[in-house]
Amino acid sequence: MKKRYMILLLLLMVSMLPAEENSETKIQWEKPKDAWTGFDKWQHFSFSLLMTAQSGYILSHEQGVFQAPDRQSRMISAGISFSFGIFKECLDMKRKPSGFFSWKDLVMDLGGTLVGMWILSTIDDV
Repeated sequence: MKKRYMILLLLLMVSMLPAEENSETKIQWEKPKDAWTGFDKWQHFSFSLLMTAQSGYILSHEQGVFQAPDRQSRMISAGISFSFGIFKECLDMKRKPSGFFSWKDLVMDLGGTLVGMWILSTIDDV
């Protein structure tokens, strides 16, 4: 178990290292304006929550296509939702000239995903 945490910590640290600068991509060292209270953060939270709850319900529903077990459907739906959040941040970083990868957006995506999983678990218990 400790190995997993060490590997995860190492990967996190390596991912934060700055990449080599070239003419196409330049690292911006000044802090972008990215407030925790922005409307964008709640959009990330609500999208992740709805994506997790909807895909989890579809995956585990009796007439659903996959009919996956409840725990498995929650994990798959969380993976789908969180990967959309990461993909969106990567697009933001590449698309705009002043674009950046917002860790705050990703935290809100994770929060929405966790709340969606909690909702799915309470529905399964009923």
